[in-house]
Amino acid sequence: MSKLNISNIELKYLNFNIKEFKSQGYTYYRIQKQLDKNNKVNVTGKSKEDVKEKYFSKLEEFLNNDITNLDIQKMTFAEFVHYYLFDIVLPSGSIKQGSFTCYNNIYRKHIECSAIGKIKLTELKKEQLQKYFNDLCKTNLKISTIKAIKTFISTVLNYGVNEDYITKNYCTSVKLPKDTTRKKNKFLTDDEVQLIFKNCEDSKLLVIIKICLSTGMRINEILALTENDFNFEDCSIRVNKTLSYCRIFKDDKSYKRRVIVTTPKSKSSDRTVYFNPNISNDIKKYITFQKEKYLKFGRKYTPDNIIFTNKNFDYIGYRSLTYHLGMLFKKCNINASGFHIFRHTSGSKLYEMGVNIKTISEQLGHSNTNITSNIYVHLDKEKKKDAIKHLNTYFESV
Repeated sequence: MSKLNISNIELKYLNFNIKEFKSQGYTYYRIQKQLDKNNKVNVTGKSKEDVKEKYFSKLEEFLNNDITNLDIQKMTFAEFVHYYLFDIVLPSGSIKQGSFTCYNNIYRKHIECSAIGKIKLTELKKEQLQKYFNDLCKTNLKISTIKAIKTFISTVLNYGVNEDYITKNYCTSVKLPKDTTRKKNKFLTDDEVQLIFKNCEDSKLLVIIKICLSTGMRINEILALTENDFNFEDCSIRVNKTLSYCRIFKDDKSYKRRVIVTTPKSKSSDRTVYFNPNISNDIKKYITFQKEKYLKFGRKYTPDNIIFTNKNFDYIGYRSLTYHLGMLFKKCNINASGFHIFRHTSGSKLYEMGVNIKTISEQLGHSNTNITSNIYVHLDKEKKKDAIKHLNTYFESV
């Protein structure tokens, strides 16, 4: 607890409520307190004691006249985003470091020096936001990136509305154009899969691909696997962690680049998945190879060591692995990119075999079955088209 002597504090400052809220499947706590006309404390934490500690720390600053006034009327949108990131989100620890890194990148690249960034928060309207996004659409940014920027800005403005700093989030009514770019294949055919198996000369990459195809796991979930995560008796894998390539921020000026093991994407991503028995020997063979490699270089191996490592026995760089996969696709003349296509292919095969949506959703770690249904709904259309073809005999003589 803060060194502040509570017995000397006015009762009005001790009269506060701790509210519970959830974010990304986890529970957090918040204290919001208007100290005077110009000063408001808004702190969040992972426990009630944590949030009380932060509140009394802010209160101590206020009583010593050190607390920073938040003059919303003069604050630009860029300043407000910075305040939201580094005074609210980062201290609260309410989001993962990887997510915070993404948010900070959006702020630095697309908001800090932008046209809307210079506008006062209270004067930011729909027309200005619409023009901002129209201009973004004229650049070489992908529509998916622009949508991510829109989602982040909307999140910040929602916070402003909830705190009564502004009256409305105008970003929700901004219109974006449809993505008309040629989409790459979302699913691999059986022939393409066999072509990949035949042409992949990298044993590590091949085992990773087979696990991804068999289980539908995300690539960063696979790269965090240890021997202890495998149960070869029932051909299952315990998915309870993932790799995150991020910046660990101390404040807005200092950070360190890190590859860290963190909890899965969401609570539903913490799951047990099953793999095809036919790839058991491939996985066991690769783990044995890793053990021998550790021994050869005088390294200590334990079942808790990650099994997919680089030459220095460290986490694999995602970009390097993706590059080699891209070269494999090129060699096979397959129009695809990234490991996610194996995940989609795995889900589509389960769907085609008649596995129910709930089971597929649990295997893939989706937060709800609607996500699964939306991804594979087009397969129903293809089935209907094929079914109609069987009626050809009725009309051949017409």
